[in-house]
Amino acid sequence: FRTVAAPGDCTSGSTANSLYQYGFEAGAGTWSHSGTGDTWAIAATNPHSGTSQYHANDPISVTDQRLVSPAVVLPTGQNPIVLKFWHVPNLEPSGTTACFDGGILEVSTNAGATWTQVPNANLLVGPYRGAVSASFANPLAGLQAWCGTTAYIQTIADISAYAGQTALFRMRLGSDNSASNPGWDVDDVVVQSCSTLTGLFSDGFESGDMSLWSAAVP
Repeated sequence: FRTVAAPGDCTSGSTANSLYQYGFEAGAGTWSHSGTGDTWAIAATNPHSGTSQYHANDPISVTDQRLVSPAVVLPTGQNPIVLKFWHVPNLEPSGTTACFDGGILEVSTNAGATWTQVPNANLLVGPYRGAVSASFANPLAGLQAWCGTTAYIQTIADISAYAGQTALFRMRLGSDNSASNPGWDVDDVVVQSCSTLTGLFSDGFESGDMSLWSAAVP
């Protein structure tokens, strides 16, 4: 029997191909950050693994904080292509199914000129909690977002739709002018595709030629 591939994993007959992997142990690397009230910085307070993670504060003020990955070339013919990362979106929730402050994942395939939110339908593991409130001037108002989580979760996003392009990924934190929470930790980012396995030898015996085979009696 064959087990069914877990969400984001490669199916039988293919193998994982790491396109990008980074855990922030060597600092920011080629990641960048910007935005209104930007607080993104390398921290050593709550890593998922190793000793470092990226962290942004969730303050009592309106902010729009962006953390941007380096460009990753996404191949064709190697689906599914997924982005995996571990994070703690400890941002102000609104009940159990909505957010006052929130974090979202965005993608750009034109060097950051425009950005598109990765929708819940493409989050195979670790989906958004719910919509961001429009009551307190949050720049992400109305968007689905993560919030209200106090321990690390893994999110796996299917980004196969961008195969054949060069992509940037952006973690975007939006806060409002009401309460605050500890913030957002991000660690252990992986972009992975699936390559088809090719055998070194194959014979279905259709030709009847057994010259390359031998038989031995125990």
